[in-house]
Amino acid sequence: MVRILHIVGRMDRAGAETMIMNLYREMDRSQYQFDFAYFTNDRCDFDDEIEALGGRIIRLKGGNPVQRFWSLFKALRAGEWSIVQSHMLFSIGLNLLAARLAGVPVRIAHSHSTSDANSSSAVGRMYQRAMRWLMSWVPTRYVACGTAAAEYLFPGQPNVEIIPNAVDIDRFAQADGSGSRRELAIPDGCITILQVGRLMPVKNHTWSVDVAAALRELGVNFRMLFVGAGPDKAGLETKVAELGLGENVKLLGLREDIAELMAAADVMLMPSLHEGFPVVLVESQAAGLPAVISNAISPEVNLGLGLVEFVGLDEGAGLWADRIMKAVNLSPPAVELRYKLLEQAGFSSKSGAEKLAGLYL
Repeated sequence: MVRILHIVGRMDRAGAETMIMNLYREMDRSQYQFDFAYFTNDRCDFDDEIEALGGRIIRLKGGNPVQRFWSLFKALRAGEWSIVQSHMLFSIGLNLLAARLAGVPVRIAHSHSTSDANSSSAVGRMYQRAMRWLMSWVPTRYVACGTAAAEYLFPGQPNVEIIPNAVDIDRFAQADGSGSRRELAIPDGCITILQVGRLMPVKNHTWSVDVAAALRELGVNFRMLFVGAGPDKAGLETKVAELGLGENVKLLGLREDIAELMAAADVMLMPSLHEGFPVVLVESQAAGLPAVISNAISPEVNLGLGLVEFVGLDEGAGLWADRIMKAVNLSPPAVELRYKLLEQAGFSSKSGAEKLAGLYL
């Protein structure tokens, strides 16, 4: 059995982490076992499942980049991993340099995003240039969730394996949302809008609250559900209260029943400032759920099912509200068509795990 160390920072219920877990569940663990390197001492959302599947969690010292590099290098020198796979955006460069110096023969760089907040500062841009230079020669394999993510992190690299963000198609295509609507006391005829993602600036929840205010002005009977946790929680609660939207906008925190919530919803909302290839939008299309999303998100996420509407963030909240109301009236494609298109495009967890196993070979 080969043990692969995934360098992730932490394993909470976010897009890239969820995709990694989808692949992990499908891998033949008699041949390949995943371990995870964290730069936190916190318990994370997926820790229990990782350990139940036989994975090990290595908690490394955080702090500045030098401290992280040194703690990772020491762990790799003392460990038994012949394959290391890093998912930490520009930090991939330093992570895989530590792996090379520690003698790890297979070093995989995995891109999940098309932007980085550090681009706004001169120091951040210098760091990015240095890391791209490292990533041009330190990795032995390159992986990305889509072509935009590959071009962003590995510009000019010709040999990038595209492994789409894998989901459990069965789970989302067959989910029943009636129990979720009862639990959340959503009345019949009430339009339900769902946003799934960490409560942080890039996900742009404050814009969603503005859209909720626009929907109320139109006299729409609706609930807007935010699923996730993060640093913006208090600010969002304050804004919701100030606008008098407490009956309409609900912060549900972390949930495991995402498939059922999607089945209960009428529209998915994602006004993100930037994204790579969001797993949650693959899940929503598997569920047959229409989505109104920012045009800052890669167009690759539209899988050809007629369920995704792109809207500019420079458009008013009123236009977003209008597009949401139009999306409510869309008829979802048949389950059979969703299965066919997603499987053909390689979005099933099984096909993703097969691709990844081939890469390890």
